Amino acid sequence: MKKKFDFSVLARSKVTWAVVAEALILLVCLFVRPDFFSISYQPTTEMLYGNLIDIVNRSSEITIIAMGMTLVIALGGTDLSVGALVAVSGAIALKFLRWDVTIYNTPGDYTVYPFILVLVVPLAVCTLMGLFNGFLIAKADIQPIIATLILMVCGRGIAQILTNGKQFTTQYSPFRVIGQGSFLFLPMPIIITAIVVAAVALFVRKTAFGTFVEAVGINRKAARLSGINAQLIIFIVYALTGFLSGISGMIYSSRIMSNDSNNAGLNFEMDAILAVVIGGTSMTGGKFSLLGTVLGSIIIRTIVNLVYYFGIASEATMAFKAVIIAVVIVLQSEPVRNYFAKHSKARQNLVSGGARG
Repeated sequence: MKKKFDFSVLARSKVTWAVVAEALILLVCLFVRPDFFSISYQPTTEMLYGNLIDIVNRSSEITIIAMGMTLVIALGGTDLSVGALVAVSGAIALKFLRWDVTIYNTPGDYTVYPFILVLVVPLAVCTLMGLFNGFLIAKADIQPIIATLILMVCGRGIAQILTNGKQFTTQYSPFRVIGQGSFLFLPMPIIITAIVVAAVALFVRKTAFGTFVEAVGINRKAARLSGINAQLIIFIVYALTGFLSGISGMIYSSRIMSNDSNNAGLNFEMDAILAVVIGGTSMTGGKFSLLGTVLGSIIIRTIVNLVYYFGIASEATMAFKAVIIAVVIVLQSEPVRNYFAKHSKARQNLVSGGARG
Protein backbone atom coordinates (compact mmCIF):
# COMPACT_ATOMS: atom_id res chain seq x y z
CA MET A 1 0.00 0.00 0.00
CA LYS A 2 1.37 3.37 -1.00
CA LYS A 3 2.01 5.69 1.94
CA LYS A 4 0.35 9.09 1.67
CA PHE A 5 2.36 12.24 2.11
CA ASP A 6 1.81 13.85 5.52
CA PHE A 7 1.30 17.60 5.00
CA SER A 8 1.32 18.20 8.75
CA VAL A 9 5.04 17.37 8.83
CA LEU A 10 5.65 19.96 6.13
CA ALA A 11 3.57 22.52 8.03
CA ARG A 12 5.72 22.09 11.15
CA SER A 13 8.94 22.87 9.26
CA LYS A 14 10.32 26.40 9.63
CA VAL A 15 11.97 26.10 6.21
CA THR A 16 8.51 25.60 4.68
CA TRP A 17 7.33 28.87 6.15
CA ALA A 18 10.48 30.63 4.97
CA VAL A 19 9.61 29.52 1.44
CA VAL A 20 5.99 30.63 1.94
CA ALA A 21 7.13 34.04 3.21
CA GLU A 22 9.42 34.59 0.21
CA ALA A 23 6.66 33.49 -2.16
CA LEU A 24 4.18 35.92 -0.58
CA ILE A 25 6.61 38.83 -0.84
CA LEU A 26 7.27 38.02 -4.50
CA LEU A 27 3.53 37.64 -5.09
CA VAL A 28 2.98 41.19 -3.82
CA CYS A 29 5.68 42.39 -6.21
CA LEU A 30 4.01 40.53 -9.08
CA PHE A 31 0.62 42.17 -8.53
CA VAL A 32 1.92 45.69 -7.89
CA ARG A 33 4.78 45.81 -10.40
CA PRO A 34 4.99 42.82 -12.80
CA ASP A 35 8.15 44.32 -14.35
CA PHE A 36 9.87 43.58 -11.02
CA PHE A 37 10.56 40.13 -12.50
CA SER A 38 12.00 41.31 -15.81
CA ILE A 39 15.50 40.04 -16.64
CA SER A 40 17.64 41.45 -19.43
CA TYR A 41 21.02 40.64 -20.97
CA GLN A 42 23.70 43.30 -21.37
CA PRO A 43 26.10 42.38 -24.21
CA THR A 44 28.79 44.86 -23.12
CA THR A 45 29.18 43.19 -19.71
CA GLU A 46 27.97 39.74 -20.83
CA MET A 47 25.80 39.62 -17.73
CA LEU A 48 22.14 39.16 -16.84
CA TYR A 49 20.39 42.03 -15.05
CA GLY A 50 17.13 42.30 -13.13
CA ASN A 51 15.71 42.42 -9.62
CA LEU A 52 15.80 38.65 -9.14
CA ILE A 53 19.47 38.55 -10.16
CA ASP A 54 20.20 41.57 -7.98
CA ILE A 55 18.53 40.00 -4.93
CA VAL A 56 20.79 36.94 -5.06
CA ASN A 57 23.82 39.04 -6.00
CA ARG A 58 23.47 41.65 -3.26
CA SER A 59 22.66 39.04 -0.62
CA SER A 60 25.99 37.30 -1.26
CA GLU A 61 27.97 38.90 1.58
CA ILE A 62 25.29 38.12 4.19
CA THR A 63 24.72 34.59 2.86
CA ILE A 64 28.43 33.75 3.08
CA ILE A 65 28.73 35.10 6.63
CA ALA A 66 25.47 33.41 7.62
CA MET A 67 26.90 30.01 6.66
CA GLY A 68 29.37 30.37 9.52
CA MET A 69 26.83 32.07 11.77
CA THR A 70 24.50 29.08 11.36
CA LEU A 71 27.12 26.78 12.88
CA VAL A 72 27.93 29.32 15.61
CA ILE A 73 24.26 29.54 16.61
CA ALA A 74 23.92 25.75 16.36
CA LEU A 75 26.60 25.65 19.08
CA GLY A 76 24.34 27.85 21.18
CA GLY A 77 26.59 30.89 20.66
CA THR A 78 26.72 34.01 18.54
CA ASP A 79 29.40 36.05 16.76
CA LEU A 80 29.11 39.84 16.87
CA SER A 81 32.53 40.40 15.29
CA VAL A 82 31.75 39.35 11.70
CA GLY A 83 30.94 42.88 10.50
CA ALA A 84 34.22 44.21 11.89
CA LEU A 85 36.12 41.36 10.19
CA VAL A 86 34.57 42.42 6.87
CA ALA A 87 36.16 45.84 7.42
CA VAL A 88 39.51 44.29 8.40
CA SER A 89 39.53 42.06 5.30
CA GLY A 90 38.90 44.98 2.95
CA ALA A 91 41.47 47.17 4.71
CA ILE A 92 44.23 44.56 4.38
CA ALA A 93 43.38 43.84 0.73
CA LEU A 94 43.52 47.53 -0.22
CA LYS A 95 46.66 48.01 1.88
CA PHE A 96 48.50 45.38 -0.17
CA LEU A 97 47.14 46.82 -3.41
CA ARG A 98 48.24 50.39 -2.64
CA TRP A 99 50.44 50.07 0.50
CA ASP A 100 51.49 53.72 0.76
CA VAL A 101 49.33 56.37 -0.90
CA THR A 102 52.06 58.99 -0.50
CA ILE A 103 54.27 56.98 -2.87
CA TYR A 104 51.56 55.36 -4.99
CA ASN A 105 49.28 58.39 -4.91
CA THR A 106 47.31 57.69 -8.08
CA PRO A 107 44.96 54.69 -8.10
CA GLY A 108 45.35 52.63 -11.24
CA ASP A 109 45.35 49.18 -12.75
CA TYR A 110 48.27 47.93 -10.67
CA THR A 111 49.09 46.23 -7.37
CA VAL A 112 52.09 47.06 -5.19
CA TYR A 113 52.38 43.54 -3.74
CA PRO A 114 51.68 40.22 -5.53
CA PHE A 115 47.95 39.63 -5.98
CA ILE A 116 48.18 36.29 -4.21
CA LEU A 117 49.02 38.19 -1.00
CA VAL A 118 46.02 40.47 -1.56
CA LEU A 119 43.84 37.34 -1.52
CA VAL A 120 45.56 35.14 1.07
CA VAL A 121 46.62 37.56 3.83
CA PRO A 122 43.15 39.05 4.56
CA LEU A 123 41.62 35.57 4.74
CA ALA A 124 44.43 34.30 6.97
CA VAL A 125 44.13 37.27 9.35
CA CYS A 126 40.35 36.93 9.60
CA THR A 127 40.74 33.20 10.26
CA LEU A 128 43.18 33.96 13.09
CA MET A 129 40.74 36.47 14.52
CA GLY A 130 38.06 33.78 14.40
CA LEU A 131 40.46 31.46 16.24
CA PHE A 132 40.91 34.18 18.86
CA ASN A 133 37.15 34.21 19.41
CA GLY A 134 37.19 30.42 19.64
CA PHE A 135 40.02 30.53 22.20
CA LEU A 136 38.13 32.94 24.45
CA ILE A 137 34.99 30.79 24.28
CA ALA A 138 36.47 27.28 24.37
CA LYS A 139 39.51 27.77 26.62
CA ALA A 140 38.73 30.88 28.69
CA ASP A 141 35.07 29.84 28.96
CA ILE A 142 33.83 33.37 28.22
CA GLN A 143 30.25 33.82 27.03
CA PRO A 144 30.20 34.04 23.19
CA ILE A 145 28.37 37.39 23.14
CA ILE A 146 31.05 38.92 25.39
CA ALA A 147 34.01 37.22 23.70
CA THR A 148 33.02 38.33 20.19
CA LEU A 149 32.08 41.80 21.42
CA ILE A 150 35.82 42.45 21.89
CA LEU A 151 36.60 42.21 18.17
CA MET A 152 33.32 43.89 17.28
CA VAL A 153 34.48 46.96 19.21
CA CYS A 154 38.17 46.97 18.26
CA GLY A 155 37.98 45.40 14.77
CA ARG A 156 37.24 48.64 12.94
CA GLY A 157 39.98 50.33 14.94
CA ILE A 158 42.39 47.66 13.71
CA ALA A 159 41.24 48.32 10.15
CA GLN A 160 41.83 52.06 10.63
CA ILE A 161 45.32 51.44 12.05
CA LEU A 162 46.25 49.15 9.14
CA THR A 163 45.40 51.87 6.62
CA ASN A 164 46.57 54.81 8.78
CA GLY A 165 43.01 56.11 8.76
CA LYS A 166 43.07 56.49 4.97
CA GLN A 167 40.56 55.24 2.46
CA PHE A 168 42.48 53.57 -0.36
CA THR A 169 40.98 53.11 -3.81
CA THR A 170 42.16 50.92 -6.67
CA GLN A 171 41.46 50.18 -10.32
CA TYR A 172 43.23 46.81 -10.39
CA SER A 173 41.30 44.65 -12.85
CA PRO A 174 41.77 41.18 -11.26
CA PHE A 175 40.53 42.57 -7.94
CA ARG A 176 37.51 44.10 -9.65
CA VAL A 177 36.47 40.67 -10.95
CA ILE A 178 35.71 39.44 -7.40
CA GLY A 179 32.79 41.80 -6.85
CA GLN A 180 31.98 43.07 -10.34
CA GLY A 181 33.00 40.31 -12.73
CA SER A 182 30.78 37.64 -14.27
CA PHE A 183 30.81 33.95 -15.06
CA LEU A 184 28.19 32.01 -17.02
CA PHE A 185 26.27 35.32 -17.45
CA LEU A 186 25.91 35.69 -13.67
CA PRO A 187 27.62 38.20 -11.34
CA MET A 188 30.76 36.71 -9.79
CA PRO A 189 29.51 37.12 -6.17
CA ILE A 190 26.69 34.66 -6.97
CA ILE A 191 29.23 32.13 -8.23
CA ILE A 192 31.46 32.60 -5.18
CA THR A 193 28.45 32.26 -2.86
CA ALA A 194 27.30 29.07 -4.59
CA ILE A 195 30.77 27.56 -4.17
CA VAL A 196 30.95 28.57 -0.50
CA VAL A 197 27.46 27.23 0.30
CA ALA A 198 28.19 23.95 -1.50
CA ALA A 199 31.57 23.56 0.24
CA VAL A 200 30.15 24.25 3.72
CA ALA A 201 27.18 21.93 3.09
CA LEU A 202 29.46 19.11 1.97
CA PHE A 203 31.73 19.66 4.97
CA VAL A 204 29.00 19.58 7.60
CA ARG A 205 26.58 17.08 6.02
CA LYS A 206 28.89 14.58 4.30
CA THR A 207 31.13 14.24 7.35
CA ALA A 208 30.40 13.77 11.04
CA PHE A 209 31.22 17.41 11.75
CA GLY A 210 27.61 18.62 11.49
CA THR A 211 26.49 15.97 13.96
CA PHE A 212 29.28 16.99 16.35
CA VAL A 213 28.20 20.64 16.13
CA GLU A 214 24.60 19.74 16.95
CA ALA A 215 25.70 17.50 19.83
CA VAL A 216 27.87 20.24 21.36
CA GLY A 217 25.05 22.76 20.87
CA ILE A 218 22.49 20.57 22.61
CA ASN A 219 24.70 19.68 25.59
CA ARG A 220 28.39 20.55 25.61
CA LYS A 221 29.23 18.48 28.71
CA ALA A 222 27.38 15.41 27.47
CA ALA A 223 29.10 15.71 24.08
CA ARG A 224 32.49 15.82 25.80
CA LEU A 225 31.65 12.78 27.93
CA SER A 226 30.65 10.89 24.78
CA GLY A 227 34.12 11.41 23.33
CA ILE A 228 33.58 14.54 21.21
CA ASN A 229 36.32 17.15 21.47
CA ALA A 230 33.96 20.07 22.12
CA GLN A 231 36.77 22.63 22.33
CA LEU A 232 38.13 21.63 18.92
CA ILE A 233 34.64 21.88 17.38
CA ILE A 234 34.27 25.41 18.79
CA PHE A 235 37.70 26.40 17.47
CA ILE A 236 36.90 25.12 13.98
CA VAL A 237 33.46 26.79 13.83
CA TYR A 238 34.70 30.22 14.89
CA ALA A 239 37.78 29.98 12.65
CA LEU A 240 35.51 29.06 9.72
CA THR A 241 33.22 32.00 10.50
CA GLY A 242 36.23 34.33 10.52
CA PHE A 243 37.40 32.91 7.18
CA LEU A 244 33.95 33.36 5.61
CA SER A 245 33.79 36.92 6.95
CA GLY A 246 37.08 37.54 5.17
CA ILE A 247 35.61 36.32 1.88
CA SER A 248 32.61 38.59 2.39
CA GLY A 249 34.96 41.51 3.04
CA MET A 250 36.81 40.85 -0.22
CA ILE A 251 33.54 40.91 -2.17
CA TYR A 252 32.38 44.08 -0.42
CA SER A 253 35.64 45.99 -1.03
CA SER A 254 35.76 44.76 -4.63
CA ARG A 255 32.27 46.10 -5.27
CA ILE A 256 33.33 49.62 -4.26
CA MET A 257 37.02 49.17 -5.25
CA SER A 258 37.97 50.72 -1.93
CA ASN A 259 38.23 50.08 1.78
CA ASP A 260 35.66 51.75 4.00
CA SER A 261 36.53 50.85 7.57
CA ASN A 262 33.67 52.88 9.01
CA ASN A 263 30.85 51.40 6.93
CA ALA A 264 32.12 48.06 5.58
CA GLY A 265 30.16 45.24 7.16
CA LEU A 266 28.05 47.62 9.24
CA ASN A 267 25.15 45.67 10.85
CA PHE A 268 26.15 42.54 8.92
CA GLU A 269 26.18 40.59 12.18
CA MET A 270 22.52 41.48 12.81
CA ASP A 271 21.44 40.57 9.27
CA ALA A 272 23.38 37.28 9.43
CA ILE A 273 21.77 36.32 12.76
CA LEU A 274 18.37 37.30 11.39
CA ALA A 275 18.92 35.19 8.25
CA VAL A 276 19.79 32.18 10.42
CA VAL A 277 16.74 32.65 12.66
CA ILE A 278 14.36 33.16 9.71
CA GLY A 279 15.87 30.02 8.20
CA GLY A 280 14.70 27.96 11.15
CA THR A 281 17.82 27.47 13.29
CA SER A 282 17.04 27.87 16.98
CA MET A 283 19.08 30.37 19.02
CA THR A 284 19.25 27.77 21.81
CA GLY A 285 21.50 25.55 19.68
CA GLY A 286 21.23 22.07 18.25
CA LYS A 287 19.62 21.34 14.87
CA PHE A 288 20.39 23.74 12.05
CA SER A 289 19.42 24.29 8.43
CA LEU A 290 21.87 25.72 5.88
CA LEU A 291 19.16 25.79 3.20
CA GLY A 292 16.91 27.72 5.56
CA THR A 293 19.72 30.21 6.18
CA VAL A 294 20.15 30.82 2.45
CA LEU A 295 16.40 31.43 2.18
CA GLY A 296 16.53 33.77 5.18
CA SER A 297 19.28 35.84 3.58
CA ILE A 298 17.37 36.04 0.30
CA ILE A 299 14.19 37.10 2.15
CA ILE A 300 16.05 39.96 3.84
CA ARG A 301 17.48 41.18 0.53
CA THR A 302 14.11 40.79 -1.24
CA ILE A 303 12.56 43.11 1.34
CA VAL A 304 15.34 45.67 0.78
CA ASN A 305 14.92 45.49 -3.00
CA LEU A 306 11.16 45.80 -2.65
CA VAL A 307 11.58 48.94 -0.54
CA TYR A 308 13.99 50.52 -3.04
CA TYR A 309 12.03 49.47 -6.11
CA PHE A 310 8.71 50.82 -4.87
CA GLY A 311 10.22 54.11 -3.81
CA ILE A 312 9.35 53.89 -0.14
CA ALA A 313 10.78 56.83 1.77
CA SER A 314 14.24 56.12 3.18
CA GLU A 315 13.07 57.26 6.63
CA ALA A 316 10.50 54.46 6.66
CA THR A 317 12.75 51.77 5.20
CA MET A 318 13.88 50.23 8.49
CA ALA A 319 10.36 50.29 9.94
CA PHE A 320 8.89 48.70 6.80
CA LYS A 321 11.60 46.04 6.82
CA ALA A 322 11.00 45.35 10.52
CA VAL A 323 7.24 44.91 10.01
CA ILE A 324 7.69 42.35 7.22
CA ILE A 325 10.36 40.43 9.15
CA ALA A 326 8.10 40.40 12.21
CA VAL A 327 5.31 38.86 10.12
CA VAL A 328 7.71 36.22 8.76
CA ILE A 329 8.91 35.30 12.25
CA VAL A 330 5.33 35.09 13.56
CA LEU A 331 4.46 32.75 10.67
CA GLN A 332 7.37 30.56 11.75
CA SER A 333 6.46 30.57 15.44
CA GLU A 334 5.63 27.22 17.02
CA PRO A 335 1.96 28.02 17.81
CA VAL A 336 1.27 29.07 14.21
CA ARG A 337 3.09 26.06 12.75
CA ASN A 338 1.31 23.68 15.11
CA TYR A 339 -2.05 25.27 14.27
CA PHE A 340 -1.61 24.70 10.53
CA ALA A 341 -0.15 21.23 11.12
CA LYS A 342 -3.14 20.28 13.29
CA HIS A 343 -5.67 21.51 10.73
CA SER A 344 -3.74 19.85 7.91
CA LYS A 345 -3.78 16.56 9.80
CA ALA A 346 -7.49 16.87 10.55
CA ARG A 347 -8.28 17.67 6.91
CA GLN A 348 -6.18 14.73 5.74
CA ASN A 349 -7.96 12.37 8.14
CA LEU A 350 -11.35 13.67 6.96
CA VAL A 351 -10.42 13.09 3.32
CA SER A 352 -9.05 9.62 4.12
CA GLY A 353 -12.22 8.74 6.05
CA GLY A 354 -14.41 9.92 3.23
CA ALA A 355 -12.41 7.90 0.71
CA ARG A 356 -12.78 4.74 2.79
CA GLY A 357 -16.50 5.34 3.19
